[in-house]
Amino acid sequence: MSMSAFRIRCVAVAALFVATAATVAFADPPPAAQIKPRQDKLRDMGGALKAITDEIKKGRIDWDNAVIPNAQTVKDRSVYILNWFPKGSGPEAHVKTYALPAIWQKFDDFTKQGKQLQADAAKLQQVANAKDEAGLKAQVQTIGKTCKACHDPYRSPDYEKDNEE
Repeated sequence: MSMSAFRIRCVAVAALFVATAATVAFADPPPAAQIKPRQDKLRDMGGALKAITDEIKKGRIDWDNAVIPNAQTVKDRSVYILNWFPKGSGPEAHVKTYALPAIWQKFDDFTKQGKQLQADAAKLQQVANAKDEAGLKAQVQTIGKTCKACHDPYRSPDYEKDNEE
């Protein structure tokens, strides 16, 4: 083998190694590793919705410091919700999760629920940005029903027991 052919093979092997390493480095984390970040993001979304509800209950709404940024959080998180449940990230991951197997068994319905949440969250942000109090109250009720429609069939009842205040 000539020196030139040897160099070409070495460069090809090195390129293959770099491409493989890059693929591994940028691959999605394993499903079990996605459970805690998913839970954190869902808690962020729930906390943001609770903060909005608390503002409504106070009777004097702080739009700029409470409602608008929290509505933005709900909308921003909702965009990714369907990506947070890859196959293998349920109970079979052997990591504590409240996600029920029904998510993956009825993924078409779960997707429909997720898309409804995305639409409702976008509307929540719109009424918040418009500082529309009546619209906000109505949309908070709507999004609460959307959340419940997904939680009832797809989240373990243990969540409520484990997260009582």
